[in-house]
Amino acid sequence: MRAAGYYRPLGSDARSEQAAISAIDRYCREGFHTLSRVVGPGEPTSCEADQYGVLVSYLEGLGRGEALVVIPGPRHLSNTLDGLVERLVELDRVGGEVRCTDPDLPDPLQNGLESLPFADRPPVQNRRVRESLMSKAARGEVLGRTPYGYVADIDGTFKIENSEGAVVRRLFDLYVGEAYSGEVGETGEDPGIELLATGPGLRRIAGIFNREGLRTRSGRPWTPVTLSGMLRNRVYVGSYVRYGMRIAGNHDRIVDRDAFNRAQVIMASRSPVRKTRVLSPYMLSGLARCWSCGQGMHGLERKSRWTRVDGSTAMRSYRYYACPSRSTGVMEEEVGEEKPHPGWRESDLDQATLDALRAEPIESLRASFSPILSDTSNDNLRAAEHQFMESVRAVASGRGNVSDLATPLDELQTTRNMTDSNRADQGGEITFEDALGAFDTADPGELHVTIASFVDRVIVHADWVEPVYRAGTSE
Repeated sequence: MRAAGYYRPLGSDARSEQAAISAIDRYCREGFHTLSRVVGPGEPTSCEADQYGVLVSYLEGLGRGEALVVIPGPRHLSNTLDGLVERLVELDRVGGEVRCTDPDLPDPLQNGLESLPFADRPPVQNRRVRESLMSKAARGEVLGRTPYGYVADIDGTFKIENSEGAVVRRLFDLYVGEAYSGEVGETGEDPGIELLATGPGLRRIAGIFNREGLRTRSGRPWTPVTLSGMLRNRVYVGSYVRYGMRIAGNHDRIVDRDAFNRAQVIMASRSPVRKTRVLSPYMLSGLARCWSCGQGMHGLERKSRWTRVDGSTAMRSYRYYACPSRSTGVMEEEVGEEKPHPGWRESDLDQATLDALRAEPIESLRASFSPILSDTSNDNLRAAEHQFMESVRAVASGRGNVSDLATPLDELQTTRNMTDSNRADQGGEITFEDALGAFDTADPGELHVTIASFVDRVIVHADWVEPVYRAGTSE
């Protein structure tokens, strides 16, 4: 497999730099990986951020397929666990699969949990659980949920589930279509391949499956996000990847390698150039709760692209609140089905909450009013940090992929920014009159502080909201 090494200086000792290079080279030789480049502090010399940018640009320039990013340890990417996750998510988006040279802790998330601090707390010590899981991984056994298309056999290995396997094969057949002339090598690299007429896109395939009554394992409609993850999953060609271990031919393949490699090329050719995301805060972050399970509603952003009649393209962003218990397709129509875990457009839920507050009698609002202090902001931050850590532990234990950490990371960063803004703005205590006047502002950060001064939480139902007012400290 093609590999790129990456390290940064962790001390002034020149021997540590040479040790990092040697560890990367040894890891690639022992794993039979082709080390195509090593990005170190000399590229460029200005700052570490620019050096990391070289690595990202290199991976983007590969154009298709995936590459292994080999690092001596997680501190070469970041000094904190959340910083590590941020970079792992970004590298995953550009096709980089990160592995550490440490033979005992090759998985960067597992390594980071044991070696990196988070929110001023020391690393998590969970060695006994990790050793048990790695022992199973070394035998190629199922850890956590099996991917769609497989079930756990009696001996703990992967076994094809016939009906689901047929759907997986059809997905690849539809997506690849009559896409190529020529053959694709084992690594997916063939500079002579020419893209011809490819199959339908993921949105169209999801529509085909849904119209035929096909559903995911959880009974939800298919979405482009779900199908994209399946097309990238090497488990379907018989490869097992867990905790830094890659076992080729571990189990029966559902899709032949040629079709899998072709799908990677098509996805890369259709992938737009990604820009750095700057998320605006969600007004009800930390306040909105699902009526059914009590979990906090996540703020999500989705982008939709389409082609106009004149051939030009357009794009629009959609923002939602969704209970994390729902499937990825939070806004899919589910005609005739119960919706125990709600999903709302951001603007609709924000407006419904403001309308409910404005409809409340003025004296009731006065009785519930309690100016929000920094302690409340800290509570919201601690909740976001807890959710983030739970998500990291889940992915590190094999229940999910690195891409699943993008939303918890965005939630954490948004809550941190909002908390910092609240602390900066709270030189003086907000008054009842100021809070009432703030209902007419369009700034989500200020509205968040205002609403939190009246309510402990907002219970979100399928089509209505229920503010739970604070006890208040009436004047």
